[in-house]
Amino acid sequence: MEKTKNIKITGKINENQLDQAISIYYFAFKKKIRALIKSKEKALAIHKKALNPDRVLYALLDERVVGIAGLHYDNKNFMEIKYKDLREHFNPIQSYFIYFIYKIMSPKFKNDVIRIDLIAVDEDVRGQGIGSILIEKVFELAKDKEFKEVILEVVDTNPKAKKLYERIGFKEKKLVKYYFTTRIAGFSSEFIMSYNMENFVS
Repeated sequence: MEKTKNIKITGKINENQLDQAISIYYFAFKKKIRALIKSKEKALAIHKKALNPDRVLYALLDERVVGIAGLHYDNKNFMEIKYKDLREHFNPIQSYFIYFIYKIMSPKFKNDVIRIDLIAVDEDVRGQGIGSILIEKVFELAKDKEFKEVILEVVDTNPKAKKLYERIGFKEKKLVKYYFTTRIAGFSSEFIMSYNMENFVS
């Protein structure tokens, strides 16, 4: 598609573009986020402070952020919620609860693995291959840094995304069941998907 040809992937953006990126993240995962943080304003402020810019790839179209890939490797995630930032908006008990949930949702894994925590695309330009372009750039980054495996999670309520990742070459590795504990966030289990970097040809 013509628009896709104009997509630029970068790791550096300005303040205005950062707001665009956080907004895309929020609306893509609104149900999950609102399970913990009801207020949109609070959620945007907290996640903006939590962003680790060196763990994000941004897709730009005419200098506007239209997609993001949040990465997790070397035990550093693209989003690290801090208790002190939560305390600016919540009481100690609420802050600790939210902090604890985010912590357990950020797993540890081997040093030779890179995890795609999320791929999010602006709803105005979905279906134009921007997500696939971001994943291709993640593969290139993984190759440059000599990672052996790329992993990601897909919730059971998003079969469309699972099929997309399978087309790209990801294989289902494991099914993690959360039962009733995550239903408020819109899912009850998630698939761990794996891509072997030996299969990548740039």
